[in-house]
Amino acid sequence: MTDPVRTIVARAAFPAPDSEELLPLYVDGGHDGVAVGAGGGIHVSAGHSVSLGSYFNAFPATYWQAETACARVFLDVWTRGQGTVTVLRSDADGRAEVVDSRVVDGDMRTSFDLPLDDFAVGGAYWFDVAAEGELVLDRAEWSVDGKIRGSATIAMTTFNRPAECLAQLRVLASDPHLAEVVDRLVVVDQGDDLVSAQPGFRAIEERLGARLTIVRQPNLGGSGGFSRGMLEALDAGDSDGVLLVDDDAICEPEAVLRAIRFAAAARDPILVGGGMLHLDARNVLYAQSEQWDDRVGWVRLNRPDAYDHDFARVPFRSAPFFHRRQRSDFNGWWMCLIPLPLLREIGLSMPVFLKGDDVEFALRAREHGVRTVTPPGVALWHLGWGGKAPTRTWEAYFLHRNRLITALLHARSRRPTALVLHSFLGDMKPLLSLQYSAVRLRALALSDVMKGPAELPGWLRTRSGEIRRIWAGYSDAMPVTGMTATAVSASEPHGHLCRAIGLVRTVVRQFLRPVARTVPSVRVPADRLGWWVFTDRDSALVDTSDGRATVWYRRDRQASEQALWRSLRLHLALWWRWPRLASDFRNAAPRLTAAQTWRATFERAATE
Repeated sequence: MTDPVRTIVARAAFPAPDSEELLPLYVDGGHDGVAVGAGGGIHVSAGHSVSLGSYFNAFPATYWQAETACARVFLDVWTRGQGTVTVLRSDADGRAEVVDSRVVDGDMRTSFDLPLDDFAVGGAYWFDVAAEGELVLDRAEWSVDGKIRGSATIAMTTFNRPAECLAQLRVLASDPHLAEVVDRLVVVDQGDDLVSAQPGFRAIEERLGARLTIVRQPNLGGSGGFSRGMLEALDAGDSDGVLLVDDDAICEPEAVLRAIRFAAAARDPILVGGGMLHLDARNVLYAQSEQWDDRVGWVRLNRPDAYDHDFARVPFRSAPFFHRRQRSDFNGWWMCLIPLPLLREIGLSMPVFLKGDDVEFALRAREHGVRTVTPPGVALWHLGWGGKAPTRTWEAYFLHRNRLITALLHARSRRPTALVLHSFLGDMKPLLSLQYSAVRLRALALSDVMKGPAELPGWLRTRSGEIRRIWAGYSDAMPVTGMTATAVSASEPHGHLCRAIGLVRTVVRQFLRPVARTVPSVRVPADRLGWWVFTDRDSALVDTSDGRATVWYRRDRQASEQALWRSLRLHLALWWRWPRLASDFRNAAPRLTAAQTWRATFERAATE
């Protein structure tokens, strides 16, 4: 009798033997008596047990029931030694119950047939291993009935990060299983410090062979780089999707296979997103299943457990958030799988250089009936935004401009008053913190939005340099040396009354006090900066977010007054002109995102 045809959709994943600090992402139940094998797998000492009810090893049954037609999932576990393999399932609250348990002895394959019919709200499968004698878990596979066909092109864009990009390529090239689902890897190199010139590149090129494509082009930002990767995948035409991956991230290769197989098994086309784990705190999940607040045109950041979850502190099994099926409105392009037919239908990225292109595309896809789904167990490591602080650099311009463009394209209100007010208050936050450069860049962003969509393609090459020069002209953007001040750890006042009093004092000082001290009296860490620092002082030395430099924030009454009135004037104009602007952007969007428009942009950039 022949074995039934099945497709492996997930394999048990384990960290490298020299990365056992990452075990909380892969196993749970204590790590005493547990070691990662040199050839993969897990070694469990006699009398100890380990659970694979973890972020990377639980099977997200609720997502498979909701998004696919699969009625069952099959688990095969290969072990050596004596012990017990126990399969468990959870509900939406993370409560677990035993489904099946088998005694193992010797070199064995143990199989389980598990239904996918009772996970409508939430729940996952996983298995535990208990060792009577020495027990080795060699591998485990989750599979479903039938032959699921699906493949992807991986597209990365890079700009002068050759070492990081090469490391990412090395990880992707090292996993033999990815050859089953990855047709090619396209690297769009937009810098002058080339990936192809790095030591070690030739070895990776030889390993990948014809599956690796390096494309050179001028720097057109993330939207230009990823759109080029999309276009390369469309032109090749042999993949089902394109998986966008950041150059400075570190992939878990198993997550790539899971994303591609999940998309291929889905009843309807979906975007498959990947979570972001912190590169500098690697057991912490920065973001998963992000949502967009259409009312104010911004990410919903106040969702419990959706950000900065530390699996070393609260394991997967104890965190209901990961057992419940979460809605995703978009996923960052640090890792996102997009169906190629969708690109043919709705176009590529908006030409916005960087920041927010991923949000806009996902909202556009949703309007065409293609949702974003971000299942647990699909993720990579990336430097969290706290280490980049884009609102305090030249990127603040793109962050604000593109947020407004996204709202103009997709907001449901004819005149979204709450959004305009939110934007105005967003100006007040850096203004009261003496970040005059950020306020100025936000004003430029708003002015450029009101110029309409026609300038966007031309700005891909030029606007970044112009914005950098404007930003660099402000004192709060220029590092200083030779200045000292007393370090303080300023904190936001507690309680509504204390905050209100402090805020009033800050406003009065900033707009009514005529003379400002010219010598900074304190030094403030980057993560403690806020309006409360300047309640009773006129300036401060502030560490940059990466800790490599210090800048001088100092009050300028005239600059504060100008910034305030400019912000009021611009926001009133935005509110009044919103319906016409929204119509202009929506009418232009199909042309701006069309593959032929991007092709012309790339051809023009190559000759300039």
